[in-house]
Amino acid sequence: MSENYDTRQIFDVVLAFNSQIRYEDMLDLILNKMMEITRSDAGTLYTIEQGKLNFRIIKNKTLGIHQTADLPIDLPPIELDKNNIKNVSAYSAIKNEVVVIKDVYEENHHFNFSGPKNYDKITGYRTRSMLVLPLTTYWNNNVEILGVIQLINATDPATKQVVPYGNIFSPPVIPALANVAANTLANLIHLREVRQLFKSFVTSMVQTIEEHSRYNNTHTQRVSELCTAFAAYLSSIFEKGHPYHFDDVNVEELTMAAMLHDIGKVLSPVTPMDKDHRLGERLPVVRKNFDIKLLQLEVDLLRNNITREEYDAERQRCNNALSLVETAAFTSSLTDDHAAEIQKLSELVYRNSAGKTVPILEAVDIEMLVIRKGTLTSGERASMEEHASITNRILQNIAFVKYYKNAGIWAGSTHDFLDSSGYPVGLKGDSLTPEICIITIMDIFEALVASDRPYKKALSVDKAMQIITEMADDGKLHKELVKLFKQSKVWEAIM
Repeated sequence: MSENYDTRQIFDVVLAFNSQIRYEDMLDLILNKMMEITRSDAGTLYTIEQGKLNFRIIKNKTLGIHQTADLPIDLPPIELDKNNIKNVSAYSAIKNEVVVIKDVYEENHHFNFSGPKNYDKITGYRTRSMLVLPLTTYWNNNVEILGVIQLINATDPATKQVVPYGNIFSPPVIPALANVAANTLANLIHLREVRQLFKSFVTSMVQTIEEHSRYNNTHTQRVSELCTAFAAYLSSIFEKGHPYHFDDVNVEELTMAAMLHDIGKVLSPVTPMDKDHRLGERLPVVRKNFDIKLLQLEVDLLRNNITREEYDAERQRCNNALSLVETAAFTSSLTDDHAAEIQKLSELVYRNSAGKTVPILEAVDIEMLVIRKGTLTSGERASMEEHASITNRILQNIAFVKYYKNAGIWAGSTHDFLDSSGYPVGLKGDSLTPEICIITIMDIFEALVASDRPYKKALSVDKAMQIITEMADDGKLHKELVKLFKQSKVWEAIM
């Protein structure tokens, strides 16, 4: 079969090869285009993995078969060794040679075609002409075989009859296209390896953050899982082209941003993060000061510096004060009356090791104990919120190009609110993309229902939804996305 290939047709094939960014789609495209330009009725594409040819795509127009790379093909891989040189595809890969067979039933010298012949008996198909091409590329001055394309039964467009592949290599258009396909596939493999490397780096950073504190060690993972699941839900109800529809690339970028959104916590002080009550690390110190005070009272009594009545009164006062301190340290919220009582405790004093009279409760202790809600002072909360600024500074040093071009911006803006009341930048309104809004919603939701936070009890999903809805009504969160999240119930498979 002599072919005169249209230049435009060849250009379209090359353009198609260079338009794909998904590895699995590229495999399917290579086989389809190579079958199209050679007018083949059937074809198989193999990839080389761990020294074996693995079936990735099988297509047969006559039999209506199209098994793609997205679904596993239940056929054993072909060994690439000298003992299997009779297999035509293995031979092509091992020798890096193009093989042209006029009719497999007439070929009785070089190759063993028992496989195609048995297939013909089972299906009633008739395998005749065959063209086998290695997918060859070059890396670091070395030949690299990525796979093999096996094309079957070239068809004459006029007679619709199966014909030999003939002299289609003069000029060698088909092998040249196979090389173009191989180079494009190699680029996608290298891109996939770079993406995998970056993902492993981000995963390691997340693990570092989670091990930084004995609490809160699944937050980032759960936020990213919620984002992934919610994006899938949105894509199931909104068509392609809609702002809420996410393809595989968009989902991967969103998930990556979610994993990076708290990366600044790697430099956050661990004390506020692990503070499970108001006094935190100061509680043992305060208790020790009260113990010293009680011992000093006993010494003063034994030395007759105070009377028994004075001793009993002061001892009771200290015990009551310590009881008030411990209650205030561990209560969920503090009333104004309790705060006023605690302020009076600043009058309690004892003698330090230098013999100087000093307060049992220092100013920082009083500040912590009168926190109305939660366990953090304004200064501690500010140091915690600083992680968002640290996140931005870290992300600015990462070259987010093409594949994850928006991930850094999204990750660094997840503490901003639509009404500009967030931090650290104070973005608002349209400046916050749907992706940023989604991560923010998932971040808040996970924090509310989490059971591993030292400063709060886990809320029920209903209560968390109520809070998020109120925030949306107040203009802080994206109202439509909050409503859709509530409808999705994606947390049921994650939390």
